[in-house]
Amino acid sequence: MTGLPTALLRILTGLMFLLITVHSVLAQEIDVENTPVLLQADELTYNEDLGIVTARGNVELNQGPRLLMADTVTYNQRDNTVTASGNVSLLEPTGEVLFTDYAELHDQLKVGFIENLRALMVDGSRLAANRARRTADSKKIMDRGVFSPCNLCKEDPRRAPLWQLKAVKVIHDEVAKDIIYEDATMEMFGIPILYTPYMRHPDPTVDRRSGLLAPTLGYSGDLGAIYGQPYHYVFDASRDLTIEPMVFSSEGSVLRGEYRQRFSRGQIDLKATTAYVDQYNGSTSTGDQGIEGSADLEGQFSLDRTWRAGFDFEQSSDRTYLKKFRLGHEDVLTTRLYTEGFRGRNYAAVNAYKWQDLRASTDPDDTPLVMPFAQYSFVAEPASDGGRSSIDASLLALTRKRGTDSRRASMVYGWKRPHTTSSGQMLTIESRVQSDGYFASDLEGAADNSDETTARLFPQVGVKWQYPWARRSGTTTQLFEPIIGIVGGPNGSNPDEIPNEDSRSFEFDTTNLFRLNRFEGVDRVTSGSRIDYALRSGVYGDSGGSTEFLIGQSYRFYGDSAFEKGSGLYEELSDVVGAITVRPRDEFDFSYRFRLDKDSAEVRRNEVGFGYHHPRFAFLIDYIAIDDSASSDLTGDREQIDATLNIRLSQYWSTGMNIVHDLSDGDSRLLRGRLGLTYSDECLTFGVDVERSDIEDEDIEPDTRVMFRIAFKYLGGVESR
Repeated sequence: MTGLPTALLRILTGLMFLLITVHSVLAQEIDVENTPVLLQADELTYNEDLGIVTARGNVELNQGPRLLMADTVTYNQRDNTVTASGNVSLLEPTGEVLFTDYAELHDQLKVGFIENLRALMVDGSRLAANRARRTADSKKIMDRGVFSPCNLCKEDPRRAPLWQLKAVKVIHDEVAKDIIYEDATMEMFGIPILYTPYMRHPDPTVDRRSGLLAPTLGYSGDLGAIYGQPYHYVFDASRDLTIEPMVFSSEGSVLRGEYRQRFSRGQIDLKATTAYVDQYNGSTSTGDQGIEGSADLEGQFSLDRTWRAGFDFEQSSDRTYLKKFRLGHEDVLTTRLYTEGFRGRNYAAVNAYKWQDLRASTDPDDTPLVMPFAQYSFVAEPASDGGRSSIDASLLALTRKRGTDSRRASMVYGWKRPHTTSSGQMLTIESRVQSDGYFASDLEGAADNSDETTARLFPQVGVKWQYPWARRSGTTTQLFEPIIGIVGGPNGSNPDEIPNEDSRSFEFDTTNLFRLNRFEGVDRVTSGSRIDYALRSGVYGDSGGSTEFLIGQSYRFYGDSAFEKGSGLYEELSDVVGAITVRPRDEFDFSYRFRLDKDSAEVRRNEVGFGYHHPRFAFLIDYIAIDDSASSDLTGDREQIDATLNIRLSQYWSTGMNIVHDLSDGDSRLLRGRLGLTYSDECLTFGVDVERSDIEDEDIEPDTRVMFRIAFKYLGGVESR
């Protein structure tokens, strides 16, 4: 055995590649069975008689996609075998790293055996075995193997992990991407809790796989014991299906499923349920069982660079079915068919809408069908004088089984120009002209409910003046800004012949105080002339914190009110509206909105929102109180509080709660409440949730649910919905 000088390396280049460094690293390449090999070491010896090359010290051998590192590596040229010893590491193409003190490999490092294997997988999971051999069909077969995705204890790495699987034989199929166990025992904290003669689960490289998912397990005071077992089936890379039969000990069974598919230019998602459950006549059980069901089908497709089309179909066989079985919480199901286009500053869309109203206070015959509803919007580039124009146009056809049918064509042309004077005063001049044409049949309030054809032309012009005053004080900027706006428009313009379909919901507050038309939609316009005025003040810190306050009012000096009593705008002098926002730091947020009676200063509407976010806990609370005199279809004072608290008790433990409490008309009633405790680390999730609902609706009774979640990484678990 002789040392190999640099000159001899050049001669042996045709046999193999070697990179040699004697106290400094050199590199060379050779070809072994047409596979490039790269070897790097501090010292190299070559036995010409035996055909064995030995590398020592910081050895790195790269053949194909694999990298081998060790203290000593010998390469037998005759049988193409690599033997490594001392701090051996083998980096696999998948990112997995194998550790051992001794390994014997051949066939491009793909086949061989390893003593005392320790493997670190791509997600941090660990696999160990007394002895392992890799076969030609890309399987690692391990004797006395142990697998765990749990991190080891930093203080005592020899301590057993939270949970682990031990088996007489462990097989890692790298082609099927499975880890298979024979004669396996599951341990928690080193204590055996479960034995199975055979089990398998996907390895950490698998993102999606057919198989059983975590079952649903829980208890409901209304539905009884709940058990569901979902199964997920993957057709291919673009399609999958999930099916879950659910059994309720007191009510029957539900089969729910979801099918998803992606296309080159779109996707569809179908969620559907079918149930064989107890039947009710109002709140009384008939004693029979029958079929119920629901469907939710969504899809969206790109037609070209401008246009896309889609649909969303939602339907339930019974008004209370979804809420009773916790399959959905929507009050209104929306079915929509649409196509829309985006190009530059243009937007166009054609929609068709159908609704299923699940609220007890509505009649399905009153629910409209809208087809079509066409929209077009355009915002122009600013002109040389700073002015900018816009166009919003729409066509609508609306029909009902019972009630008013209407056809509408509308266009709103707007123009706005801001200007700032040399003294800092801000002037904004804006105008809008709304032109509409209506045809309505069975119009409520019309003579003999006859057909009506009506046209409307409604112009408005407005000027808004603002004069912000700012002062620096330390690290803050203080702002004081009076705002005055004058809006001019004709009186009336909301005749009874025009049905109100899209302007029903209205709330007077600071967000629409200075809008020309305060209504949403186009069926109602804010007629008359008025003056709006407000005072805004704020303090803004250099670090991003701020406090803002705005209070304002409106005075109508010409024309009749377009608003109902209780809206705050029925009389000439409006109620006072205001808003306060406090954000001293990113994690702290407080807001308060109010409306005060102009004569008595009584609070007609109160809204308070508070949020505090911290790495260890978060607290959110929203409070709203609406006076009985406020404009609404509902009667009585309404008062509600919604609070959420989440606390991270430790690195792995957390708790959370949420309550929605009704305080209307002096009552105190918990509408919904939830309290949960969760443990979650890198390999295990465990949680218990208790939910209470005090809502009643026909066959829906007040209910308390206890829900469990436990999930072992890669093995599945149990969860509740």
